[in-house]
Amino acid sequence: MANTPTTTMRLDPELKDEAMKVLEPLGLNMTGAVTIFLKAVVRENGLPFDMTLDDGSGKAI
Repeated sequence: MANTPTTTMRLDPELKDEAMKVLEPLGLNMTGAVTIFLKAVVRENGLPFDMTLDDGSGKAI
């Protein structure tokens, strides 16, 4: 990947550590996981999951 730009993200350190514990056994690093997510955003032309509000009952409102 020639001329790949560097991107900086600010993440909660605890969230990053927890995510890495999940990603590493999958053979992924943060760059790979973000790339997969962004490719899914492009493919779906939006977020690759539903976003709903939850009223606390577990049911979307």
